[in-house]
Amino acid sequence: MYSKEEKKNFKIEFWNRFSVYMRKHTQKHGTINWSNYKTKIKDLYFRLDFTENEARFSIELQHPDSIRELFYEQFTELKVLLEKALGTPLVWEELYINEYDKAICRIYVVLPDVNLFNKDDWKKVTDFFENKMVKLHVFWMEYREIFKNLES
Repeated sequence: MYSKEEKKNFKIEFWNRFSVYMRKHTQKHGTINWSNYKTKIKDLYFRLDFTENEARFSIELQHPDSIRELFYEQFTELKVLLEKALGTPLVWEELYINEYDKAICRIYVVLPDVNLFNKDDWKKVTDFFENKMVKLHVFWMEYREIFKNLES
């Protein structure tokens, strides 16, 4: 069992290493904070989460209800293209209550049976996150304007 401070240090170390690792994509894609990706659309987030049970890559829509539904509908219209771009089927949750009791839409894929506190799992998770984020970035560069138009 790890102390609160030790857990915090594991998280900091993993995310710092991930950020350094992802710098190799700077020349091709420009400077991007891959672990805190800026979609440039209010309330639309690309999330990376790594716990003692799993790693999760997700798209979260946190808009007010009617706008959130509109954005989710647009993603569902692009579902085939998005899943093809990412190379995997995704889990589509039109209604998910997050840890802050806020209703959101979530589209995600999980890498099970990995543990943040086991450094032997870090390479596998880094590869998983890299694969999904780079592919999502390419998809996003092509389709972002569709979502930008929904903001108006």
